[in-house]
Amino acid sequence: MKAYVIHPVFALILMTTAIRAREFTDLQGRKLDAEIVSATNEQVTLKRASDGRAITANVSVFSDEDQKFIREYAAANVKYSFEVRYTKKKKDEKKLDQGGVQGTMENWYYLLTFRNLSVVDAEGVTVEYSIYMKEAAANGRTPARQVASGTEKLESVRKNATGMIETRTVEIARFRPKPGYYFKSGEGGKSDQLAGFALKFMKDGKEIFTYTTNPDFTTK
Repeated sequence: MKAYVIHPVFALILMTTAIRAREFTDLQGRKLDAEIVSATNEQVTLKRASDGRAITANVSVFSDEDQKFIREYAAANVKYSFEVRYTKKKKDEKKLDQGGVQGTMENWYYLLTFRNLSVVDAEGVTVEYSIYMKEAAANGRTPARQVASGTEKLESVRKNATGMIETRTVEIARFRPKPGYYFKSGEGGKSDQLAGFALKFMKDGKEIFTYTTNPDFTTK
């Protein structure tokens, strides 16, 4: 074994490199010093230590020990990504007719569809969501505020497949004064609306992906 003298200035850098590097062995007994660049359960991309060249191979060509190491790495380093689509749905409404006011109280919700763009199946994922609403005011619209939140389990979604959840309902007020009546504030009526939502995808207690219809919206 060759001996090397390491200058103290570079010691930490070289230690870090040594930790990441590994000797891989294929089924024919050939060895390769490399580090993992990316991996799935089926394929792995390695950066060869000797020249930095990237090599992509099937996981199955490596020894059982290396296959286990690669798949554990893949499970711990998955970069999840989802395409989010949504529609607003009205569940029901109740008529308002009280004194000089008439209108409706409507219950709305979001139907959310997720397409798994990740390189692996998404299993054991929960979606935390917050819903925001814009409320009408006498001087215009007030800033959107969070009016509902919840957590839904996302059933196993294979890569390139879709999953779906339905949020809880949010009550939306729409009313106006009857003919001959007026609000003291001077407003002609009230018509709230859903403003958007924020999503946080969680797996094993860790946040793996976020999505929001407005960067100012967050989940709590």
